[in-house]
Amino acid sequence: MAEIKKKIGNFHFLDTGAGQYALNMSLSNEMSTFFNGSSRNWDGDPVTIAGVKVVPWGSDNNLPTAIRDLLEKNNLGPGILERKAGLLYGQGPMLYKLKVENNERIQEWVIDDDIQDWLDSWDYKSYVRNALVEYTHMKGVFVKYHCGKAVRLGKQWIARLECLHSTDSRMVWPENESRRLEDVRKYMTGDFDSHRSKLFKLYPAFDKWNPTAAETAVKYHCMRSFGRNMYAISSFYGSVPWLENANNLPEIIRHLNENMIAAAYIVHQPEEYWRQKEEIIRSIHPDWMDDKVYAELEVLKDKVTRTIADVMAGKENAGKFFTCVDFVDPDGHVQSWKIEPIEMNIDKYIDAQAKISRIADSSTTSGFGLNPALSNIIIDGKGDSGSQMLYALKIFYGADTQIPEEIALEALNDAIRINFPHKRGVFMGMYRKVINKEDNVTAGDRVTNQA
Repeated sequence: MAEIKKKIGNFHFLDTGAGQYALNMSLSNEMSTFFNGSSRNWDGDPVTIAGVKVVPWGSDNNLPTAIRDLLEKNNLGPGILERKAGLLYGQGPMLYKLKVENNERIQEWVIDDDIQDWLDSWDYKSYVRNALVEYTHMKGVFVKYHCGKAVRLGKQWIARLECLHSTDSRMVWPENESRRLEDVRKYMTGDFDSHRSKLFKLYPAFDKWNPTAAETAVKYHCMRSFGRNMYAISSFYGSVPWLENANNLPEIIRHLNENMIAAAYIVHQPEEYWRQKEEIIRSIHPDWMDDKVYAELEVLKDKVTRTIADVMAGKENAGKFFTCVDFVDPDGHVQSWKIEPIEMNIDKYIDAQAKISRIADSSTTSGFGLNPALSNIIIDGKGDSGSQMLYALKIFYGADTQIPEEIALEALNDAIRINFPHKRGVFMGMYRKVINKEDNVTAGDRVTNQA
């Protein structure tokens, strides 16, 4: 009897009488279990958490946690996103006024003691850094507005701002069933991993035109994602399958070193087969939630994996065969199983996986929206030249900073307008020092002479 010893992505490693085998249970049109069920409109219907209808974030209402777990195992993603946040941050937040000279939009950096005293009364720089981290990862920021005693005194005053974690923040389903972000009236915070009800809290939505309506309120600031009504989607969401492939490779190689694979089979299984299995499970158990249905599907997949392994391996496998029934899907296409043997060419296998990893690295970098010259990525021992980095930086500053800055600092600028209505025209922005080519810098000021 074959025994599944380990799973790495779509690979199942099994112990048999003839040694250890690897089967790649890959779906024909689905690269990642991360997207299991995600083709559905997961924010189209609410889920109930602690008796409150909440807008789900992901098919299992846990997309931020899934993104976090995925990135923590990746060798590129965290560094690229950290570099992107650092480039957006520049030399830090600073107040400015806008003016126009020679038909050019110019930021005039200013010092305002009143506003700066308020900023210094709370950790505003930490708030800005946290907001940029949230935006670069999830393309949106949950902000808690603390008004405090000012509300009771009838004074429009924001005491401080707090950048919430995406993993702990959700929208409450709009009462008018509109599925529109602007109609969200409440937000819920708490532990959505363990669902401990005593940790959940409800906050009213912040209204910048009526800031004294509540002592503490929450608002979601985001970049609109096409086709999504509520939450924003990470720019690298489509790169998730590549991220998973890149994450699996080191673990597969380590497992190969510890347990040499005797042979391998790639099992192509028709997607329609598992879709019908899912329908059967749902018809038998109409009260089951999605996570339980998918768990049952995994059990069935494991059973099929063991069956195939018992047939294709073992000390007495001579004369054995695998049989299955071909069937037709609703579109009239024949669906069938296919098993391809892989020769034990470990060197070729590793080389192929390494090539896939390089493609995955390239796709991952593109998904994160940062030029490789700025990502500090070295491919085959080659890095980008200084001029390439300089031009990439100028393009990044010229085209890719304004929108993230506006969204990440929107709450802070609203608070400045509310607290200091008489200082109209003063905004918070990110100061970034312009970097010149060494050819344009006097000899004494060049980097080579400053080191």
